[in-house]
Amino acid sequence: MSDFLERLEQLSPEKRELLNLFLQEENVQTEENYIEPTTPFEKALASIWSQVLGIERVGIYDNFFELGGDSIQSIQIIAKANQLGWQLTTNQLFDYPNIAELAKIAETALLTPTDSEEVQSQNLTSFTPSDFPESELSQSELNELFS
Repeated sequence: MSDFLERLEQLSPEKRELLNLFLQEENVQTEENYIEPTTPFEKALASIWSQVLGIERVGIYDNFFELGGDSIQSIQIIAKANQLGWQLTTNQLFDYPNIAELAKIAETALLTPTDSEEVQSQNLTSFTPSDFPESELSQSELNELFS
């Protein structure tokens, strides 16, 4: 990082100004594309994504992968959604990588009340590698992830 900062300092004032204008333009485009979550499912998913990805604000059309999401974070998101009683999989997150699409899936994938209580009382370390085949994690890595 310090190498990067040193290189920035070596830029001419004109190049720094151009870089600054470019960054401001990118920020404006991000602001213009933001659509706030409105349904309870969208709001809950946005909150989960915000927590897991460390991003303050997530719009319903923001792409999980473009926000920096990876397979480990997808597991965390699905685990948190399952705690809410939603029967979602990491494959669904990969197939529907924005909140607008995933919320529709979540609405149709609600667990029955009995199943929901069981999921909420389930210890997160009871997940096995077969629950998340895309991640290729060992049992000890999963236990560490959810501890």
